[in-house]
Amino acid sequence: MQKSYEEILEEFSENLKVLRKKQGLSQEFVAGIELSVRNYQKIEAAISTPSLRTILIIADGLGIHPRELFDIPSLKNRPMVKEITTRNRKSAKKKTTKK
Repeated sequence: MQKSYEEILEEFSENLKVLRKKQGLSQEFVAGIELSVRNYQKIEAAISTPSLRTILIIADGLGIHPRELFDIPSLKNRPMVKEITTRNRKSAKKKTTKK
């Protein structure tokens, strides 16, 4: 069964917390000067959804590539990704066949 976006956000937030603690960093340090500590805490608690800008700030604070924040099981093998890939392949075949 496919997980909801809320469940994925919870996994994202948990992954964020694990990555931060693994490096022994405080929430204040990761938030840095560009993000309020309270906002960071809300993201880590899955209360708030981060913007792309915020994700980049957090990744920078952790010293990691942003993709590492999305290394969560729920995003792997999602049917939608497979469906889009299949659709794109079919579309590409139709274009080459019409020539």
